[in-house]
Amino acid sequence: MAIISTAAAVLGYVVLGGISDVPLALVQAFAAGAILCMLADTMMPEAYEHGGGVVGLATVVGFAIAFLLSSVNG
Repeated sequence: MAIISTAAAVLGYVVLGGISDVPLALVQAFAAGAILCMLADTMMPEAYEHGGGVVGLATVVGFAIAFLLSSVNG
């Protein structure tokens, strides 16, 4: 899996390395949606089981901080 992921990353960089801002934003939005889907489907039920209701708030705060950091950096 690590070799396939590495090859996909290199291929993506070669093919999409010079992409403009709008298509790049669409690709990043799709990736963010995939991560949220994985969290909601796989990780959140177990987190709620072990951590309770504060898990949702922690998730939202984490995503907000990540967004703010990416906005400041970019």
